[in-house]
Amino acid sequence: MNLTASEKRFLALIGACVLAFAAIVIGTAAFLASRTHVDHRPSATLSVGSASTRVYPTVLCDYQMNNCDGDFRKIDASRHARFPVPIGTTVRVRLSPDVAGDPWSIVAQYLTPTGSTMVLKNFRSETGTRSLYLASTRERVLINIEISLPARLLAGDSDDQLVRRGFFAINTTPTGADELLAAYERSAAGKEPRQRMVDDVSEFARRG
Repeated sequence: MNLTASEKRFLALIGACVLAFAAIVIGTAAFLASRTHVDHRPSATLSVGSASTRVYPTVLCDYQMNNCDGDFRKIDASRHARFPVPIGTTVRVRLSPDVAGDPWSIVAQYLTPTGSTMVLKNFRSETGTRSLYLASTRERVLINIEISLPARLLAGDSDDQLVRRGFFAINTTPTGADELLAAYERSAAGKEPRQRMVDDVSEFARRG
């Protein structure tokens, strides 16, 4: 199967996320005690100015990692969401109420003049009801967003780690910037994306 450049970027993003987000680091005791049901079809809403879209998970299992819609081992590129974010704008991301009380995590991938960068952030529970803002600039073009949701299964021996039960893969590559993106992709060719975990929300300009 021949993959487009966007699909190849997604596969690279997902592969890196498996390593970086083998577990979502959170405080889980109250979470595990309070969640006893399975959420159906959670969504995320993305908007730029007056344009908006609602996206659904690329892969989603229930909290016990059963009844999966999609396969983590074989990602179907046709299930990736597409929402171009123009250079010079900011995209607003908000989770649906049915999962807004859960902890969650996000990876934002950018193309820069020196290669690809991935910025990673874990969020504790009760933060999904607030909007998250990601800017795309000429020097730092937002091309992909991945949002992960947790299961009720531990990833290791610690009670502070949960396996992800599903994720949203969203291609935000802007249109009309082919020459710029091609130059940045040449700079990124053959290099592993730089990864950085964010400790505070200054990286993601969040508003109430």
